Amino acid sequence: MEPRGHVWLDFSFVVSSGYREKVLASLAPKPKVPSQLAEETDLRIVHVSRALRELSDRGLVECLTPDVKARGRLYGLTPDGAALLSELNGSRRYVTPTVREATKEGFVPKIRGSSVVRFLEYLRKTRGRSVVADAIASWSVDADKLTEDTWLSVEACAALLEIVETNFGDGSYGSIRKLFSEAMSTFPTVREQLTKAIPLTALAERAPIVYAKEWNYGRLEVTTERRKIVFRHYDWMPTPAMCAMFHGIYEGGLIYRGVKGKVTKTQCVRTGSDHCEYRVEW
Repeated sequence: MEPRGHVWLDFSFVVSSGYREKVLASLAPKPKVPSQLAEETDLRIVHVSRALRELSDRGLVECLTPDVKARGRLYGLTPDGAALLSELNGSRRYVTPTVREATKEGFVPKIRGSSVVRFLEYLRKTRGRSVVADAIASWSVDADKLTEDTWLSVEACAALLEIVETNFGDGSYGSIRKLFSEAMSTFPTVREQLTKAIPLTALAERAPIVYAKEWNYGRLEVTTERRKIVFRHYDWMPTPAMCAMFHGIYEGGLIYRGVKGKVTKTQCVRTGSDHCEYRVEW
């Protein structure tokens, strides 16, 4: 049977937020109250409440005890929510393997520590060292021992981004996007290219070289036209935070060069495409 006509709109709505996706999945086994969802998903209660409200407005989740006080209310999936969750689970059969699945096959997707180190340095500078230390205390990696030559698993990097969004964002990943647009010019391999006296399109064509130095996972292709660049990421399965990270990096390139333009995310493997695509126009 073909999925509902509007299922892809719901699909896109859910996977565009890691919070909504986590809350929806957590309700699969049985109904739960917000505090249970917060504990199971490691999300703040305010983010759980927001996700529940958005999912309820979409008709994917319903409150089963509306007369009970807010935090004691029981929430469960609607028939549409259960059907969508089935589609979400099934979608993983036709997109590239997740980080966890790839690890089972003996290959561990990794990112070089240089950009993570510089990102953390920027975060400490703008948010405060002690505040950041408290925020990332639950991270599985000892940030103080992380060096520019350390190879960090992509899964650990994704976990860091989720921690940062949970503590400093609102669940939209806009904070991750903004932070990376501001911090990207401090990344050594990126800065090396940005400072070259070459046109923006020529600079973009060197991006796959930079990507290959920093990632052992996925593949980046670039096409250019007059006042337009298209970045396409293949063979990876990003989290919403990772999508926002690259969105911010590409926006940061425009900002660093003083070019007024826009970056638009036009394709995503999380919604069924075979690649993620970012269009840069100015």
